[in-house]
Amino acid sequence: MTSTNKCNARLTETLLLILALLQGCATLDKDECMLADWRLIGYEDGVAGKSASTVGKYRKDCAKHAVVPDLDAYRAGREQGLRQYCKADNGYRLGKAGRGLPAVCPTALAGDFRDAYNTGRKLYLARSAVNKTNSRLNERKQTLSTLEKNKTGKLAALISDGLKADQRVMILYDINELQQEMNGVEDEIADLEYDLQNHQARLDNLDNN
Repeated sequence: MTSTNKCNARLTETLLLILALLQGCATLDKDECMLADWRLIGYEDGVAGKSASTVGKYRKDCAKHAVVPDLDAYRAGREQGLRQYCKADNGYRLGKAGRGLPAVCPTALAGDFRDAYNTGRKLYLARSAVNKTNSRLNERKQTLSTLEKNKTGKLAALISDGLKADQRVMILYDINELQQEMNGVEDEIADLEYDLQNHQARLDNLDNN
């Protein structure tokens, strides 16, 4: 294969790759644009809680094929879908899962949806506080265990034979440093256990309401 042919082959491969990527990014292809049920598409987007700006992506995709979306049908379908999406129980699930609050609900539904979301969000935050505090508590306990082992090793070294006076002084210094660090970690553990108890009580209270 000549140098020119190789270049042409590589160029063809590159163009095919670009086209594949562009097709993968498209929201609707030609057939979907031509045969689209815009009310159904709007309904599905509404049920999924998608933004009103989503139809702009469809307009851009279908413009390539000289197709203009039926905006009235899409909006009517989306509004119908949003009535399903914006139910209070769905807002609660989103909040409980730690998801963001979407600004898509109609005014008539937004209040109840937001209130339910906030209730779920409180539960999410309470559970997160328990998990984070418990994780920190376990980490501090592991640190304390390591310090205790180090101190035990230093104490064993302190009574070993053949040490000079200055060596024993250094070991005593290390033991004192370890003990001070242990005292600090023990204080942290006590505070974390207190916090964990409060966080758990709040979580239990929310779970029971």
